[in-house]
Formats: sequence, C-alpha cells, structure tokens
Amino acid sequence: MGKKIMMAYGRDGLADYLENLASHLRKGNIPFGSELLEVPESLEVKLSLKDKKHSVAYRLEWRWAAPEGREWAESPREAGPLPSSFKQLKKDLARAFRAVKLAVHQGDLPNERLLAEFDRLSRAFAAHAEPEWDRAAREYLGHMENLFRSIRDGRKEAAIHEIRDLQTRMVACHRDYK
Repeated sequence: MGKKIMMAYGRDGLADYLENLASHLRKGNIPFGSELLEVPESLEVKLSLKDKKHSVAYRLEWRWAAPEGREWAESPREAGPLPSSFKQLKKDLARAFRAVKLAVHQGDLPNERLLAEFDRLSRAFAAHAEPEWDRAAREYLGHMENLFRSIRDGRKEAAIHEIRDLQTRMVACHRDYK
C-alpha cells in the first residue's frame, strides 16, 4: 500500500476529522483517500510526543496484520528464523554491522559466517521496511554488496569506504524515517 495523505487543519477541523475517523473505527473500517480499509478488532498502537527545535510532533500509529494472500516482493524469512520483532531485528543488524566494521578496521577480513549473517539481517530489514523506505533500502543494499565485493577482493580501503557509506546511509535513514 504505502500511501501518504498530507492534510492541513485548524484545531476544530482536526477534531472533526478525528471524530469521523473514530466513528468509522468503531464500525471496523477507516477511510483512506477514496478507499475504505477494514480494521480488525485487535491492533498494535503507539503514541509518541516529540518536542523538536521549532515544533512539537504528536504521532498516533496503529498496525495490524497484512491481509491474507498479500504477496511480498521478497520473502524475508527464506534465509532462516528472524528476530521476534522489528526492533530486535534492528539491534541484531547493528550488532552484526559493528562486528564487520571492527574486523575490517583491525585489518582482518570478516569471516563468511559473519558476512552471511549481516547479509541475512540486512535483507530482512529491507524486506520488513515501510514502503516509503524502499529507495533508501535499495541504496543500503547496494553499498552492502559493494562492501562484500571489496572484502572478497581483499581491497581494504574500498571496504572502509563502503563501511563509511553504509554508516552514513544508516544514520540518514534513521533520521529521515524514525
């Protein structure tokens, strides 16, 4: 799906919109543009309030399981079991990245097992990412493949360069999509 609709409201207009949304939610559906999406009884809900430099951001996010029969472009589960949550996946990916980075900076080539784990977690992360992250995820995977090629060819300077690019991509992604 991966669609966003931006709206501008006054306080009363937003309250009216939220009341209408609540009414639909009680009925088991929500309007989204011209679509009416079914909403299950049980949802995962997250509220956050961020006090930023020049604004305050209040976010209400809710999730539910994808509809049956949804086709994924690439199955993240093909390469073995994944961590139990997206948050755990991010932690495991960060751990694997630090291990690869440390090995390269110490002059060692990371072993195939570590590279395979980093590859598996990276691809799972990209497959689980929100649709609006697609371009950034593809860039990240491209840098990862360049890193693997550099390591396999024994080009340490190129590997260090790709690690820097990966780290820059991770930081930018986290900043842009958190």
